[in-house]
Amino acid sequence: MLLDTGADVTLLPLSVARELGIAGISEKTYELISFEGSRCSAIAAHAELIFLDRRFRGQFLLIDQELGIIGRNILNSVSLLFDGPRLNWDRASHP
Repeated sequence: MLLDTGADVTLLPLSVARELGIAGISEKTYELISFEGSRCSAIAAHAELIFLDRRFRGQFLLIDQELGIIGRNILNSVSLLFDGPRLNWDRASHP
């Protein structure tokens, strides 16, 4: 999974969802528009995702790509520290 602070929603790889037995809701299809303007559609699925020891339950979108994206619907709930020069990130500590 990639972290994308510009993505509105979290996108799960379709292949992983199938392996885990997560079924898409065919009547819930959404159009996705990339930063470059390309468009594709994705179906929604109800799932539970664990990130930084927290459980996130809800609707996520399934995409036919190898890597998924953790978007702001999850990232807005956690504090992260991005260290660009070192190319890493970690949970932010609070004073």
